[in-house]
Amino acid sequence: MSFFALGRLGIHFWMEALMTAGLLMLFGFLSISVTHMLVFGLAASALFLMGSWLHQSGSRILLLHLLMYPLFAGIGMLGYLFFDSWLIALLLTGLLYWRVQSISQSSFQYDNLQNRFFLTVWICLTHLIIAVLFLRSGDGATIDPVPFYGMFILILASYLVLNWLVYMTDLRNTQARPSVGMTLSLGTQLLATRSLVVAGYVLCASLLLWLIGSLWAWLKEPVGELLYLLFSPILELFSEWSQSLAGLLANNKRITDMLHDQGGAAEQAQENMDGTGVPLFASLEPYLIGGTILLVAVLLALYIWRQRNLTKAEADHQESQPIASSVLTDLAPPEEPEQPMLDLDRFFHRRPGPTEDPVRYAYFEFLQHMSRQGIQIYRYETSQEFLQRLRIQLNNAEHLVLAERITRYYEQYRYQEHSLSPEDLAAMQQAVRQLIASSA
Repeated sequence: MSFFALGRLGIHFWMEALMTAGLLMLFGFLSISVTHMLVFGLAASALFLMGSWLHQSGSRILLLHLLMYPLFAGIGMLGYLFFDSWLIALLLTGLLYWRVQSISQSSFQYDNLQNRFFLTVWICLTHLIIAVLFLRSGDGATIDPVPFYGMFILILASYLVLNWLVYMTDLRNTQARPSVGMTLSLGTQLLATRSLVVAGYVLCASLLLWLIGSLWAWLKEPVGELLYLLFSPILELFSEWSQSLAGLLANNKRITDMLHDQGGAAEQAQENMDGTGVPLFASLEPYLIGGTILLVAVLLALYIWRQRNLTKAEADHQESQPIASSVLTDLAPPEEPEQPMLDLDRFFHRRPGPTEDPVRYAYFEFLQHMSRQGIQIYRYETSQEFLQRLRIQLNNAEHLVLAERITRYYEQYRYQEHSLSPEDLAAMQQAVRQLIASSA
């Protein structure tokens, strides 16, 4: 696994690490501090990168695959030592294992980064509101909101830097690679524009909060007097009614005796309960916790074993097929017998075909043709790495020019995140047809 691909995975996971730190602070498992959030993010990202490297390299080297399981066992032990909770340790280990498995198979999009940024800010903002309004420190004072400001600055700076890094790596991953100076210039312009937009949002929010505060300070006194005039007669009437009812009950001897008897009976019952010994649940609690942990571990081991066997069976089946299924599989799913007339799962999760995604379908045809020529793309290869290998293995200069043209159009569509013009799409499809016809 290349350093470039590992760095892309780290960029993908960093905001999720900060979001997890915010959740742990919200539920009281982590102290409210920007230092703790930063250290947790760095530690989680380092463990994630180690697990991702072992996961990707373990598909070719058995020893690295076996080392992945002691790594996650160690992560669980570290989680228990730091948070003193088996539940949190199991959750963190399971989440990290799931993200190692899923992020390496998904493509990075700017929308994903933006959604994670908004969700992280929302978690920290919710924690700030709850802490300021409802929580108190040990001496009874309100929670100091200053640490939250540092966390917001860290999240915002991470979002800006991640945007810059993604843009820079996308520029270096295209067919027409710009120079280092131009790449830095474009990246600096992007960072400056994003910073100006964020500064504008912060300024507008500050002005809005100042306006609301000023308006409330101006309306608080007259509104308070108006509410007092409206509700004071009702409150006085309710107070008089409560006092009269209390006096009536106090003069009723039977109600007074009944209340005293109930109190005595409750005290006698409480006295009779003394000396009954340890509750049954407290005695069984260690065994219940141990059984639950054992059950979760067995279920997790069975799930991992089944997933690994299923992945191996799918890989063996795909290797027997003369198509490059690592980029786009089953573009036209075959008809299956005895299917319902309207299958909602298949309707809402349709796989892309030549009509829905013509660019990826054309690139799939190119990979399928190269696979028939004996040159298959590997799962860990990017389109640019595959093209570099074609430049070594292809002997026909005309075929190499067509392959470079197809790759350039595909990367322009995928990494610059906009559809190709009809002329570029037609040129890409014509290059694919020409390559297939010239190799026949």
